[in-house]
Amino acid sequence: MINCKNLCLLKAFDLSEDDVKAARGAATDGIEVEISEEYRDFTVSVINYTADEVAFNGVVNALKKLLEKSLYSEDGETLEEVAIKELKERGKTFSVAESFTGGLISARIVGVSGASAAFYEGLVTYGSSAKIRRLHVKVQTIESYGVVSEEVALEMAQGLLANRITDYAVSTTGCAGPDSDEYDTPVGLGYIAVAGVEGALVVEMLADGERNYIRNVATNFALYYFIGVIRGDVAVGQTIKRKI
Repeated sequence: MINCKNLCLLKAFDLSEDDVKAARGAATDGIEVEISEEYRDFTVSVINYTADEVAFNGVVNALKKLLEKSLYSEDGETLEEVAIKELKERGKTFSVAESFTGGLISARIVGVSGASAAFYEGLVTYGSSAKIRRLHVKVQTIESYGVVSEEVALEMAQGLLANRITDYAVSTTGCAGPDSDEYDTPVGLGYIAVAGVEGALVVEMLADGERNYIRNVATNFALYYFIGVIRGDVAVGQTIKRKI
């Protein structure tokens, strides 16, 4: 247990090495800044041991400004907790269709107390035939672009929204390895789509790592950009590319 006067937990996503270095540099006499990371999800702990309240708040505010573009929580909430909170505040619901993440997003969401108020359903449409049957992904789309593609991710999300029961849909399709698929998809390549009435966002992710790392990174990317779309911080109608 940390014995301190004040403690603030800031949560930020996908920080660069320069961001991490600058954040650590915000520490001052009596105030430490500790940073931990799990699958590109960062916890920035601001610990006040001996400084006064003014100095502590100064460091916290400086970090908020520094991390502004990546900051998603100012009180230690997880990605899934923030997503559910944002949906409940707006009276919105969502569904998930997962391929290579294999249910990780849904598992994280149902771990949040009260998630049933915002989470309608989660499907693991792992095979191509499941995507076609359950989500109405077109055979021609898969044949033309491959199952791991922006186009398939979009059609997966749109398939979830077709019944107009939920407000948002999140989908994932990718190749987590250790081997490529029948389309020679690069290991670590994945697509995440977030769709709603306003339009859709696609994230193209290329991660370097083993299978479990790739799947968990993709899960965090999906939750982070989902939050961005809900809040209106990330514009739909675009494709974001990120190499990890």
